[in-house]
Amino acid sequence: MVIDKKVLIIRTIGNAIILFVITGLLFTFWPVLSATSNFLLDKVQGKKFQAAATTSQPTQSFGSLLGDSQSNPASILVPKDPNFSLIVEKIGANAAVVPNVDASNKAVYTEALKRGVAHALGTSFPGQPGVSYMFAHSTDTLLNVPRYNAIFYLLWDMKPQDKVVVFFQGKRYDYVVTEVKITEPEDVSYFTMKTEEQILVLQTCYPPGTTWKRLLVIAKPAFSVAESSI
Repeated sequence: MVIDKKVLIIRTIGNAIILFVITGLLFTFWPVLSATSNFLLDKVQGKKFQAAATTSQPTQSFGSLLGDSQSNPASILVPKDPNFSLIVEKIGANAAVVPNVDASNKAVYTEALKRGVAHALGTSFPGQPGVSYMFAHSTDTLLNVPRYNAIFYLLWDMKPQDKVVVFFQGKRYDYVVTEVKITEPEDVSYFTMKTEEQILVLQTCYPPGTTWKRLLVIAKPAFSVAESSI
């Protein structure tokens, strides 16, 4: 059977396009798939994480603290940068925070997101009244997603009462999640909010690997949440 040359060319081009699309999808979503699969594997294995009590605490497991590394495989997370770091114990996230990043300047936040989580310029710092706004994996096109820090890909699993720990200028700040919400990408209500409360907002894109929506995790200092529940 002789295959027409035109048909062969069309098939070749079609196969090349399919291969290109598959490669592009893998390139785009591999960080998401990798982070999610590792997270689920940790869950199945019962692995847990805990933020270090101080910025200089040596890395070790809970098991080693108890004298039995097999009884509990959970690990203590020492902040990446004692001056400014973020740890989310539930998802094992640990990254340096780049302070005073202009969220309206693409060149600036693009560079910052290659190094960790960005703290939005003009928002408060931990321990100060107002909103401390931090974001990661914020990008304008799908193909740019893998270039940025994937630490926030797993925020979709956060729930109220989960903990977030921030280390700032050598001091530890504990927060408790009060709300998780999905908003439109144009929503800047928390970014521009004026308040005397101390509020931490973590922002990423949703669904993971897209820029269609924003996922916001809102947290407040653990002491204030405890007081409000009394």
